[in-house]
Amino acid sequence: MKRMFQLMVVVFMGLMASACANKNIVAPFSPDDLNAKISSGDYVQKVDNFIVIFDDSSSMSMDKKWQSKLEQSKLVALNFNNTIPNLNLQAGFRAFGPRSYPLADGSPMQHGMTTYSKSGLEEVINSVVMTGGNTPMSRPIELASDDLASTKGDIAVIIIGDGLENIGSPAATAAQNLKSKYKDRVCIYTILIGNDAAGRATMEQVAKAGECGFATDQEALSTPAGMASFVEQVFLKKGCKVAAAAPEAPAKQCFTVELNVEFDFDKATIRPEYYKTLIEFGDFIRKYPDHTVNLEGHTDNFGTDKYNIKLSQRRADSVRAFLLKNFADIDAARLTTVAHGLSQPIADNSTKAGRQRNRRVYATFTSMK
Repeated sequence: MKRMFQLMVVVFMGLMASACANKNIVAPFSPDDLNAKISSGDYVQKVDNFIVIFDDSSSMSMDKKWQSKLEQSKLVALNFNNTIPNLNLQAGFRAFGPRSYPLADGSPMQHGMTTYSKSGLEEVINSVVMTGGNTPMSRPIELASDDLASTKGDIAVIIIGDGLENIGSPAATAAQNLKSKYKDRVCIYTILIGNDAAGRATMEQVAKAGECGFATDQEALSTPAGMASFVEQVFLKKGCKVAAAAPEAPAKQCFTVELNVEFDFDKATIRPEYYKTLIEFGDFIRKYPDHTVNLEGHTDNFGTDKYNIKLSQRRADSVRAFLLKNFADIDAARLTTVAHGLSQPIADNSTKAGRQRNRRVYATFTSMK
């Protein structure tokens, strides 16, 4: 009996040692520098405020491989923080595993809303060292709504966790209420830790409630390129956009035109209802004979990256062919194309309407002088 007890102690200590070892694993990560895209004028800041809602409840302790989901979340949050370019932002941070604070409160505000700094956010992320309690996921979203009341400008809400809510009203309902309060000012982004199917569904529903945000997961953000793409979509947008066929464009050497031309699923054929739009766009191109026009093709997220690159190229090529056919006076050398595939969504790919919006073409005008 004594030997059995000793054996159990050894096994337990081994498991604890394994858990602690996994807790301290830090993957090498050298963030991509997004500042060049801003300094070149290709991209500009689109968000003025952001708040991170961080799950440190008991379900975040260990996954099935005895790895700490809390430490995985912290690593994602730190990599996210280190990838944010030099922007003028207000930032906040809430964790929501109720341990030493009242369940009725559900989530203390550990940071902000205050002027964003990498060191400040890094410090608060590293201060989260333990898990505990149930998961009142809706409560911190409700409290975040109050935190944001004094902010001005647009808002990004970033929720990091495993999605396993188990107390309170559905988080998606709280997200809908947040959206109703701040309307077009707010977008919601969720980052799933782990791969629980129910948790993934919850995180997708919460992101969907934000309409202009989207759901992703730690695997997609595990590389510098993946994280940079996420940060870019949260904080940046293409430089100066104007409507197609506008009478005047900004007096800039480079500007972007958002074409109102969308494509059917898995198609690159231009619909007849867009012919008028493209004729007006051709007339617009004529007004800027000293500019090249780069047609940028995009897709939704159905299919492989390789396939969608080819599909988005065909879409850009279709628009180019239409313009050259109908405007013989436009030099073909002025019209170039590029394929972005599924890498730059502007809407939620989990909805039919969002996928339709993502099947599109943009145009960037650049002065040849």
